[in-house]
Amino acid sequence: MLDSYSQTYSEARQKFLALASDRRAKTISRVHPTERGAEGEELAIDIAIFGDPDAEKTLFLVSGTHGQEGYYGSALQIEFLRDLDVPEGINIVALHGLNPWGFSHLSRTDNQNIDVNRNFTDYGVASDRDEIYPPLFRALCPDDWNAETIDWSGVRDELTAKYGGKRLVSAAGGGQIIEPTGMNYIGTGPSWSRTVVEELLPEIFAKAKKIAFIEWHTGLGDYGELSHIPMMEQGSAGYERMFEWLGDDARSTWARGMADFDNVTPDYRGWFSAWLPSTAPQAEWTGMVIEAGTYGVVEVMDGIRIDRWLKFAKGKSFMSREDMRDTMMDKLYPTAPDWRATALKNGVEAQQLFLDGLERW
Repeated sequence: MLDSYSQTYSEARQKFLALASDRRAKTISRVHPTERGAEGEELAIDIAIFGDPDAEKTLFLVSGTHGQEGYYGSALQIEFLRDLDVPEGINIVALHGLNPWGFSHLSRTDNQNIDVNRNFTDYGVASDRDEIYPPLFRALCPDDWNAETIDWSGVRDELTAKYGGKRLVSAAGGGQIIEPTGMNYIGTGPSWSRTVVEELLPEIFAKAKKIAFIEWHTGLGDYGELSHIPMMEQGSAGYERMFEWLGDDARSTWARGMADFDNVTPDYRGWFSAWLPSTAPQAEWTGMVIEAGTYGVVEVMDGIRIDRWLKFAKGKSFMSREDMRDTMMDKLYPTAPDWRATALKNGVEAQQLFLDGLERW
């Protein structure tokens, strides 16, 4: 089971493409025209279609929107699809490595520091959260990395008291246009990843009438357990359908995962999965982002802060760059066998529940 995980992007991609070839899946690849991987390897978005490409029901599985998190999503795709009998009348479309640069270079963002999962939006649009981003940026993204600068609790408490928890968490994680070297940067135009899926997905989904999707992430939630973030409007048929498939307990996992911030959930800008239904307006949609929990939100944010520090900071750190990278990866993709086994088991089960539900739908 654990052999579905990979040590590098190149290994993960090779496993995915080999599986697609063995299963005679239709495969479409778009190679990045300018960038190479950490080992000098080719970078690509790979999409494989398992089952009848013209089926009217589609299960869409996405990995690697945030680079470090691609290792988990890739393992889930490989583990689930390895021996699966795809039901008649359904196809499974697996998108491997939406952000291949980040996947290979162990970074949340792409080569332009764009957070691909904040890029599916209009650009340059002001927000009420922009006012509080500058002090947040100074607190979250210090030049030096030491015990004193890591602690941003004072700024966090001050801004929460002044603006409220919702506005704070939305400013910290919901997407920003203020600082190109900051976290959750939206960008000034479409990322390469966005241009690829804008081209490919409408054609792939052209004959679909019912589409269920899961976009895989890591970080939010209890250790190894799943946190469910619906992308359908609350109360809609698509929203309710997901929880019929997964069970009512899944309704509260997102808020529970935000315990460090009193269970307040952010407002996000530019999420891929929120944009996704526009690629096939003729179809009915139901789907969500699912995260495999690692640590508390503040710890996970520290991992993302380290990622940003390694790319841009010019100060000093009390840790070596190698130790910082290992710490970052542990926050987002733990090496512990118990986490990997539990998270993989839970993720495969969720994919199967979605497939079973789609078959009944």
